Amino acid sequence: MTRWERSLLRLLIVFVQLVGILILVQCAFNTERVYEVNNWDEKDETVDDVIKDVIKLDTVKRVDDWPYGIKFAVWNVVDIPKSFDEGWLQTIEKLIEPGCNIVDIGANTGDTPLVLAVAAKGGTVVAFEMGTAIDMLRVNKRLNPHLKIDIHHYAVSNYTGTVRYQSGTGPGYELGGNGGITSNSSSNYEVSSVRLYPFLLEFYGKEFVDNICMVKIDTEGHDAVILSDMDPQFRPRVLWVEWFLRFMFYDWDNLVLEDEDECTPGSKSLFDIPQSLGYQVFNPYFPLRKAPGCQTKHYITDLLLLKNEFVKTIGNKLDNEPEIHLKWERLGI
Repeated sequence: MTRWERSLLRLLIVFVQLVGILILVQCAFNTERVYEVNNWDEKDETVDDVIKDVIKLDTVKRVDDWPYGIKFAVWNVVDIPKSFDEGWLQTIEKLIEPGCNIVDIGANTGDTPLVLAVAAKGGTVVAFEMGTAIDMLRVNKRLNPHLKIDIHHYAVSNYTGTVRYQSGTGPGYELGGNGGITSNSSSNYEVSSVRLYPFLLEFYGKEFVDNICMVKIDTEGHDAVILSDMDPQFRPRVLWVEWFLRFMFYDWDNLVLEDEDECTPGSKSLFDIPQSLGYQVFNPYFPLRKAPGCQTKHYITDLLLLKNEFVKTIGNKLDNEPEIHLKWERLGI
């Protein structure tokens, strides 16, 4: 064997040894990851154990009992009462299929994803929360292991990057809660932002995404931006969006209301964008009626957007529900 051949053989042996070491390291890393996941999932703790644990937190005021076996930890920071919204649950259950997945953008401390998880009946709720409420959201998920809720500490917008968060203003929100994306450079709370459809597709896969039946958006005025960024391949049958209170005002800083027969640009966008996406805008309660328009005099806190194809069939689907009048809506009656 020549000197050159011996050198080449030594290099080959070293290469094989390095590959072997890398494989062993990777296996050890994977084993540790699996152990950590399994250790959390299989942790032997009762709900009472969790309650005793979380009640010690400075941020938890108390733990309330809600219907459907739900335990809800009340945030000590924000003095805004919350309760299980049975009426909202009943409305949603008539519009979605059991076992489908739901997206909640602006999940806050968990009051909305808990209701949505009950409505999903075994489906998964994908809960996005960008702000300071994220820790309480995690607490409320831990208190309710019987419900399928995935939590993501991201803002949802029309680009991937970094955004600033600012808490809402008004009584009860001075220290956190009900905030959103801000351009205010004085905010030192930064969080990553994602585009909804690409993130869902990459994180969960097409089969999961195709089974999403509803998206709820409550982002303090950013709802229209998220709607306008919806991918043409992503059209859940139900969208539930906030009609931001500030959209009623011509001048918010000085609390000057817009004329009751006029639409502010923000309000107009919540009616125009859904129409361009193939949705119709309804009042969010039964009997279902189309929202009259974006004028200030018609303001309500939330809007229900139903996919055109769904509207064509829902009248027949709910014929046995006496309060449903969508068929008459289609006839213009």
